[in-house]
Amino acid sequence: MGPLAITLIAAAGIAGFCALAWRKLAIVLALQPEVRWDQPARRLRKLLTLGFLQQRMIAGEWRPGLMHTVIFLGFMTLLVRKVQLLVIGYQPAFVYPGLVGGLYAALKDLVEVAVTGAVLYAFWRRFVLRPRRLEPNREAIVVLSLILAIMVTDFLFDGFRFAHYGGRDAGIAHEQSFALVGAAIAAGLSGLAPEPLAAGMHAFYWIQMLTVFSFLVLLPRGEHFHIVTALPAVFFSRDTPLNRVPAVDLEKIMSDEGGEDIKVGARTAADLVWKDAFDAFTCTECGRCKDACPTFLTDKPLALKWVHDRIKHHLLESREALVAGKHDALPPLVGKVIAEDTLWACTTCGYCEHACPIELEHLGKFFRLRQHQVLMEGAFPAELKTLFDNVESAGNPWGLPADARADWAKGLDVPLLTSVEQAKELDWLFYVGSAQSFDDRSQKVARAFVRILRAAGVRFAILGPAEGSTGECVRRAGNEMLFQTLAQQLVETLDGLGVTRIVTCDPHAFNSLKNEYPEFGGAWQVVHHTQLIDELIRSGRLRPRPVFERVIYHEPCYLGRHNHEYEAPRRVLATVCRDAPLEFPLNRMHAMCCGAGGGRFWMEEHIGRRINVTRVEQALPQQPKTIATACPYCTTMIRDATTQLGQDEAIATRDIAELVADAIEAASPAR
Repeated sequence: MGPLAITLIAAAGIAGFCALAWRKLAIVLALQPEVRWDQPARRLRKLLTLGFLQQRMIAGEWRPGLMHTVIFLGFMTLLVRKVQLLVIGYQPAFVYPGLVGGLYAALKDLVEVAVTGAVLYAFWRRFVLRPRRLEPNREAIVVLSLILAIMVTDFLFDGFRFAHYGGRDAGIAHEQSFALVGAAIAAGLSGLAPEPLAAGMHAFYWIQMLTVFSFLVLLPRGEHFHIVTALPAVFFSRDTPLNRVPAVDLEKIMSDEGGEDIKVGARTAADLVWKDAFDAFTCTECGRCKDACPTFLTDKPLALKWVHDRIKHHLLESREALVAGKHDALPPLVGKVIAEDTLWACTTCGYCEHACPIELEHLGKFFRLRQHQVLMEGAFPAELKTLFDNVESAGNPWGLPADARADWAKGLDVPLLTSVEQAKELDWLFYVGSAQSFDDRSQKVARAFVRILRAAGVRFAILGPAEGSTGECVRRAGNEMLFQTLAQQLVETLDGLGVTRIVTCDPHAFNSLKNEYPEFGGAWQVVHHTQLIDELIRSGRLRPRPVFERVIYHEPCYLGRHNHEYEAPRRVLATVCRDAPLEFPLNRMHAMCCGAGGGRFWMEEHIGRRINVTRVEQALPQQPKTIATACPYCTTMIRDATTQLGQDEAIATRDIAELVADAIEAASPAR
């Protein structure tokens, strides 16, 4: 079939692929270094589960997930077939020998039938079902058509080949006895003369090989490069919490060591780490990042797919400068590549990273961009200036005096922690946080939690005026310097008083104290109040009575998605409800944010629909009487939304602690 021809086609295809792939990989290698190959055993396990077994792809949405998995596994399986076809270019009668070859022929046909079905379903989704997350994409249509062409031409090649050789070659006859589809086609062609059979065999062989190597050259040009890079992207993905803010060495920055070259965060493409570029070139554009993204669902200019697309095109446009190290010629990313509205719209809920089947990353880039904008450019939304000033001057976002931090507890006889000796006698330090210290609505939650702790006989205390802010919101808004100042002060306070166990009603404080403060010397056991309440109920120290009906649970992002706590709040709700607690359509790992995270609680929404209103609208078809949550910011956002929708009289917004406190009192003999 032409050894010279197959050699030239293969060489041209491989050379074209390598040249086009290098255009992108050279950019990746030119960016900032970052170690992503430590803990190889863990990375290999993830490669197996998320990569080869497509665990997240199938779990996210099973029909398209199964479709993609079939096509992916088909590619892996059919690589062996392509090797056979290459050898056939030199030895026309080549087959894999013996029983192994026969079984592979049967498997190959089965896989090709499955891949054909998956491709046809992909066309059906794009042209008939048309889910919102899938945007018009000519490349996707071309690639699907090429895959379908490869499957069809392979079936036809087998059919003509089997019919042409007939019983004249034992090896091919043995393969034909296993390859059911090819054998069926051969049976239909058996009446043709040898000449048309030979012509058909040659035609479909060369059509297929030209299609295969054209497909190979096409891969590096667009998003289907992920066929090559997706598995490495999974291997190199990080294993830290999704919301981990990249560290900034402020001590070095404040010294003279850095001179005039001091940089904070990311200003241009040259400041990105290599994995940022690798992710941009790997994005499959599947759109799963949009399904529960609060900004996409409310018509704001932010979706992870769009960010990767903008960065990808900018990197390619800036390739010469990046590879040559001419960084002065690069424009700033914010404004030129990523719009300011896009940067500040993010609520840091982490849904996009969780939903991505190959764990492409988003938050790290945005945190670094925000750090640069705040600390180097002084360019950030005006509302954040008030936040920063209040936290810096008064230690809380409201700007209220620190000595008023315990005013919410007046009349409750809540002890203040003042010594190491006292701390040794406590079960828990109740870290109240700024919201429940100063916000009227949130103070009710703190008082309810005190009632619960008292009912269970828990020994606890608060810090009162000595309690400082965790600085979580200012950190996610980019003010790393202010955050680290607050963190050092709070660590000194807690360690100075001998604190070892902390409970808080605020998932944002919970996340910071648990996941971020160890970097600054904080080493405590930290739990969320729903976790402690769940433990107290299961141990029998609390016996609430089921008194509520039609309660629907809104998932706080920083408790659920960022810290994987989904069950404790639901177990607690089940004990205080007469009926089964309701669920939002978007729940658990797919829950939609209320819109408060990432500093957004302190910023107004100027674009699209309000996130909190959209979230409450998702609950209305179930006609809940109460929307329960477990976060002071969520409580405020949900309450404001029910008010705006005119549902505040019909639907109560309550923290789980308030429900439990009422349920305990309802169960009390005094009642």
